[in-house]
Amino acid sequence: MNLFLGLFVIFLSIWKGDWRNWEKYYPSMLYIALATFVYEYISHEHFLLWELQEDSFINRTNTHFVHNLIINPLSAFVYLSNFPSKGIGRMIIYNGKWIVIFWLVECVASWMNIITYHNGWNLGWSLLFLTVMFPMVHLHHVNKRLALPLSVFFTVLLLYLFDYI
Repeated sequence: MNLFLGLFVIFLSIWKGDWRNWEKYYPSMLYIALATFVYEYISHEHFLLWELQEDSFINRTNTHFVHNLIINPLSAFVYLSNFPSKGIGRMIIYNGKWIVIFWLVECVASWMNIITYHNGWNLGWSLLFLTVMFPMVHLHHVNKRLALPLSVFFTVLLLYLFDYI
């Protein structure tokens, strides 16, 4: 499923991404990839909250690379490429759609044991995480100076809430 999801996101980005202006989204694509790699680094040996399982097509390391280098950055690219330019209500609905879609994909992945949860993490925490993640990706796109310290704050908060620090 991980490989299928990666291919799906590639095709989605070709279809819906603003490739003429990809450079303006690139910093936020790197932001989400880096955030994922930071989670992998912090949790790898010590304290997993969620773990992607390998499938019959790719091993665990490559599964993480597919998510970190393809799925997450290209999803952010499509998300930002189509973000409404005005109207707070439209922005909230747009965020809500992305949050629900990502959460439903995660529900299916959890049901299929493609993702497993540990140390108190569950689908409820994932929903809350997505509710913060998507606005943070957009905030990073429009105001990096505010997004970066807020990202550190949310990271430390999660480390504290899950007894990592």
